[in-house]
Amino acid sequence: MICNIKRITAVDSKIDSIFSELSFLRTEYPEFYSWFYDKVVPELSNGSREVFIAQTPLSFGKINGVLVLKNTNSEKKICTLYVDKESRLNGIGQRFIDIAFNELDTDKPLITVSDNRISDFSRLLKKNNFEIVDSLSNYYSENHVEYTFNGHLYLPENVKYA
Repeated sequence: MICNIKRITAVDSKIDSIFSELSFLRTEYPEFYSWFYDKVVPELSNGSREVFIAQTPLSFGKINGVLVLKNTNSEKKICTLYVDKESRLNGIGQRFIDIAFNELDTDKPLITVSDNRISDFSRLLKKNNFEIVDSLSNYYSENHVEYTFNGHLYLPENVKYA
């Protein structure tokens, strides 16, 4: 599948479309709206966040995948890696991993995966030598476990959704 990857800026007209494509995550991550609009979008301007989208030439504007990275001195993290169901198994996820390795300048970025998505990611994580480090109960969402790979999550007690 031919797929174009595009870097998104804070003023890009696709910001709301990206949120819409990812809005299903609000059920798993209750603070998702706030995280996206209060952290990700503003931090695109200072370079500590990066967003990429995948689109096929025939998708007519539809977003086929989204990658959100946090790139700071203290944290190199894949925050969101999403490929829509119709586009999976076509190499988009691997292209996103390759972009993450390059942009974050590491082959061991932090990523977390919820228990109800771990089977979706297991092949990609194994192929790229991600190592499970921790499992956190009720971290982002009640009654769910968040698995961390290649590092630990450290947040102040009153902060949710880094």
